Amino acid sequence: MSAPAVAQTVDPATQAVPDDAAPADGETIVVTGSRLGGLQLQQASPIAVVSAQDFALSGQPNVENVLKDLPQLVPSTTGASNNPGGGVATADLRGLGSTRTLVLVDNRRYVAYDSNQVVDLNTIPAGLIERVDIVSGGRSAVYGSDAISGVINFVMKKDFSGAEVNANYRINEAGDGGTFNGNLLLGGNFEDGRGNATVYFDYTKRNGILQSARDYSRQAQVDDGEGGLIAGGSGSIEGTRFAIGGVNRKFEPDGSFSAYSAATDAYNYAPSNYLQVPQERFLMSAQTHYDVSDALTVYAEGQFINNRVKNQLAPTPFTGSVSLDADSSFLSAGSRALLQGLDTDGDGFVTSTIYRRLSEVGNRVSSLDNTAYRTVLGAKGDIGGGWNYDAYYSYSRTKSIESQTGNVSRSRVLQALRTTYDTGGNLVCSDTSNGCVPLNIFGAGNISDAAAAFITIPVQNSSTISEQVASASISNRELFDLGAGLVGIVFGTEYRREQGSYNPDFSLSSGDVVGFNAGEGLGGGYNVKEVYTEVAVPLLADLPFVKKLEVNGAYRYSYYSTAAKSVNTCSGGAVWSLIDDIALRGQYSRAVRAPTVSDLFSGASQDFPAATDPCTTAVALTNTNLNASCLSNGVAASVIGTAYDGGSTQIQTVNGGNPALREETSDTYTAGIVLQPRFLPGFSFTADYYKIKIANYISTVGTTNLIRACYGDADNGYTPYDASYCGSLPRDANSFAITDAANTLANTGA
Repeated sequence: MSAPAVAQTVDPATQAVPDDAAPADGETIVVTGSRLGGLQLQQASPIAVVSAQDFALSGQPNVENVLKDLPQLVPSTTGASNNPGGGVATADLRGLGSTRTLVLVDNRRYVAYDSNQVVDLNTIPAGLIERVDIVSGGRSAVYGSDAISGVINFVMKKDFSGAEVNANYRINEAGDGGTFNGNLLLGGNFEDGRGNATVYFDYTKRNGILQSARDYSRQAQVDDGEGGLIAGGSGSIEGTRFAIGGVNRKFEPDGSFSAYSAATDAYNYAPSNYLQVPQERFLMSAQTHYDVSDALTVYAEGQFINNRVKNQLAPTPFTGSVSLDADSSFLSAGSRALLQGLDTDGDGFVTSTIYRRLSEVGNRVSSLDNTAYRTVLGAKGDIGGGWNYDAYYSYSRTKSIESQTGNVSRSRVLQALRTTYDTGGNLVCSDTSNGCVPLNIFGAGNISDAAAAFITIPVQNSSTISEQVASASISNRELFDLGAGLVGIVFGTEYRREQGSYNPDFSLSSGDVVGFNAGEGLGGGYNVKEVYTEVAVPLLADLPFVKKLEVNGAYRYSYYSTAAKSVNTCSGGAVWSLIDDIALRGQYSRAVRAPTVSDLFSGASQDFPAATDPCTTAVALTNTNLNASCLSNGVAASVIGTAYDGGSTQIQTVNGGNPALREETSDTYTAGIVLQPRFLPGFSFTADYYKIKIANYISTVGTTNLIRACYGDADNGYTPYDASYCGSLPRDANSFAITDAANTLANTGA
């Protein structure tokens, strides 16, 4: 069904309701999907429209909460996204990813929030929105890169006059998560209506909700292997799990040890995470235009946005091979005896892989401060003979500063674990530099405040993304008439430059920080030069079974400074109105998505995706193929089929960019029917089919898929699909667990 529409004009003679009632004299309605304009239901591609009234009646302070209910969009990053999150809201048409959905404001690119060049919907001033057009299907020939799944265009009010003040406060049924929003809209005409200036101010504050506040989210859950869910968690526990020779044990608070059970001892990390991310945002927007003459209208606009968000994760899980002091006074007599018995070289230390949740340090908190601004300067006008021009320059820039607390220095943990006794018989660090304090990890709650302070490391990183666009076009919507209507054509050229950087502090870039967001920096950019054209040609009209037949076509040539180089996109479609009540439509589009700054230039970084090591499962004991694969990849026969990784549901993975990436290309087909029966004034029904196929799809293979390729799965009897992927899944020599799975970006397929 089409989106709800505002009241429309009814023809008193026929009682028919024209689609998007006819424009007044001199007024041009431009609906997204074509630079030549047109009415919503007379386009070859499906278009849904959300009106300003829909936003007003929703009472929602954020744009995301209105658009997320549309069936064309699938869930993406929202205010409920904590890991990753950032407090942004993104649009994902047809489930192909937010980077494949082009978001425009008044047919122009808007400010991105990060180096993936994705727009945060909540930086768009909701109080200025006239309507939102959602176009499904590739639109790269018309608008350029990124429009693979479609376009979302926010059309803003142009001539607001008066003052409007709004304020609302929302609270959840449970009585928490309150959100306040207030905004002020001021506008006025001048010079007898030849000019207008409008300013808009908006403030939003949203309280956070922890997952511990809800029954359904306070417990981490995992697949039980039979289609259900059971309580799960991380193998990095507060009491320290340690593995020597594949045998898993845990320390008790008194320094003694006991057997570790993944079913009962796994750490529940869920309660500390946010279910609703706290946010504070200030937004200011201004726009103006002035008609110097029919041939010249100058216009300008600008936005300033400051967005502050917190994300929170459970305390840092420390995993790695360490040297344990076999004679430490932190240990019970039984634990000392165990370690001393394993000290085969007599140096007083035993090498062991440990899994410790450093709860004494506190939760990991990321405080993100995003500041963005955008300016547009342009001119347009009528130069005679039906020809119009529009030229503008825009510049946008976003800078993000992220401060993290609760992070831990790996080097200091290793330093604080290697202990000895001083002349007074006191346990001290073997290396006392930097004020080292011995670290008692042998039991939950045993780390002293001084030791926690020693291993804690505050970190900060910053990132910027900037975009410059210079665009010019000339169009004629009344070129000539073939007898069925006026032919329209547009020619244009565009230059766009994207530049981004990510600058972690030394602790992050060196890899010394244990936890999240560790990784190398990013720096780079690219430019693209483009020319394009679009034409709409009415061929037939007022014939039997052909009330109107119109065809359209578009072509764009782009030259990228990256490996993509020369890129061609095109589209063609037709609308066939059999009678006033029934129309058929179809469109073919070749669209592209060029790799983003992040895709091309991001450095290596750590991630902990959900994945299961198949060699820990019971089937690894009974399936000959899987058992052989586990042995050949370094898992000891004695631990196959056991939870030697502590029952962990996450696998440490390394991600990164790739400057050799080529552009994605897609072929999109849409076909549909439009019904507007005259006997039902105001009613319209549309049904559309779409098919989108993407080649050179930019993605990581995924840790789960790497594992599946290396070890096979139940569907093929655990025969490896491609054993070469096993090299991307290195294992720890002591615990045999998969660590640092290599998962960098690639043009993966279709």
